[in-house]
Amino acid sequence: MNPLVTLSVATLNRPGYFRQTLSSVLAQDYSNLDILVSDNGSRDETPSLAAELIKNDRRARFRRNDTTVPIHEHFTQCLEAARGEFFILLCDDDLVSPNFVSEVVGVATRHSSVNLVVPANVTIDENGEVIEEFSKPEGEIFDGPEFVKTWLWGPTPKIFINLATVLGRTEVMRRFGGYQGFARGQNIDNLLFLQCGISGRIGFAHRALFSWRVYNRSYGTTSTPEQIAESSHEFVKHVLHDPRTVEALNALPAARRKEIVDGVRIMTAREFLSRIDFFREPFRRENFTRLFSFGFDPIFWHVVLHWYYRWARNTFAPQAAKRAASACQ
Repeated sequence: MNPLVTLSVATLNRPGYFRQTLSSVLAQDYSNLDILVSDNGSRDETPSLAAELIKNDRRARFRRNDTTVPIHEHFTQCLEAARGEFFILLCDDDLVSPNFVSEVVGVATRHSSVNLVVPANVTIDENGEVIEEFSKPEGEIFDGPEFVKTWLWGPTPKIFINLATVLGRTEVMRRFGGYQGFARGQNIDNLLFLQCGISGRIGFAHRALFSWRVYNRSYGTTSTPEQIAESSHEFVKHVLHDPRTVEALNALPAARRKEIVDGVRIMTAREFLSRIDFFREPFRRENFTRLFSFGFDPIFWHVVLHWYYRWARNTFAPQAAKRAASACQ
């Protein structure tokens, strides 16, 4: 089997990294590939650079927005323009290995019930040097709801850092409406991954490598804690009230449904706390004050109080043990 795959590169005013990103796409060893370069209204040399790079490649095509639209709308445009049975989205500062498509498609074609395939993940810096390599699970195919639950509750060791670049079944991704309009695009890939994951099985391609670039001007790192809090509430609300998501959740056992809904709250709480540097400086006045900007969510405050409890236990229990040992001497 050699199904058509659409690999879409979404870009906006980032020509330096865009050249590297698109070059990694054009170097793919998979033959039945639809390469869609989508420009979100760039005002620099990005469109002309795209034309130069893809002009001799029959697999590639180009689309462009005359004006810049919100990121969720742009990503959904890419999904709607896809021609392939499977869809992959790649942002314009990240990289994929030459065997990326062939490896993730291989997993999907070996297992017809798969909705998503996750690649191996690493983070890279501005110069492309590896910062961190993430773990690989044992096996190739997993129960979707179980995989989603484990991800939401915080797996150890961590398997991936970014869920924007995975292989998804195009029809399933469209069925859930594509990417939603959450604050500054936060959690839009997480929601779609959850929706597809609870509706089928999830594969893992051990030899496909996705490199997520982390630097101080990358889109995800510039979101404010307030925007993260807003998108977190929108994420939870969508899971609870969107008819298509509710239908998919209702097909699961009640205990699993609760684990997934609670897991969304736990994951988004941890993301917010990480962004305000709470875990490193929990007693800093600014960090403590910002806790209240998240709003009232019992699970959020449970996560906060549980962390304070662990900190107190780890700090004072060893001291008490030392004093007891000294008293016995």
